[in-house]
Amino acid sequence: MWKHTIRSANVAAAFLLLQFLVGCSGDSDNLPREGLSGTVAVEGKPLAKGLITFLPDSAEVTTQGGSIILDGKYDIPRGQGLVPGKYKVVITAPDDKGGVITDKTNNAPGMPPVILKETIPPQYNSGSLLTAEVKAGAKNVFEFNLTNATMSK
Repeated sequence: MWKHTIRSANVAAAFLLLQFLVGCSGDSDNLPREGLSGTVAVEGKPLAKGLITFLPDSAEVTTQGGSIILDGKYDIPRGQGLVPGKYKVVITAPDDKGGVITDKTNNAPGMPPVILKETIPPQYNSGSLLTAEVKAGAKNVFEFNLTNATMSK
C-alpha cells in the first residue's frame, strides 16, 4: 500500500512542479515565446522518465520552463515556451521505487516525507553544467546525451 501511495505522491509532485515551472503563462502574456523539444539519453539510451527544466542563465531572460521526459523525449509548446536567450538546463530522474523516510516535518498531515534517490549525477542537475540557447524563429531542438552517468538502480 505504501508503494502505491509513494508512487502516486511522486506523480502528483512532478505534476505540481511542472505546473509551477510553466505557471499561468500562455499566448496572452505577449512574450515572444518559442517552443522547444528534444531528446535526453544516458550513455546513448533514451531516458525512460524524468524532468527537464530550463532556468534563466542571464538577467535578460524572463522565463523558465520545463517538461516531463518520457522515453527520452520532451516537448514544450510555444504557448508555454521560453523567450529567446541562454538557459541553464537541469535534468532529474528520481528513483521511483521508494525512498528513505527521514523526518516527519514539512510534509502533508499524517504523511512522512520521502526522499527519493536521484539516479542522474549532480553535474546534470543540482550542479548542472548543461546550457541551451533558445533562438527566435528557430526549431530549438536540443539533444542531451549524458555520459559518464551510470544510472543507479
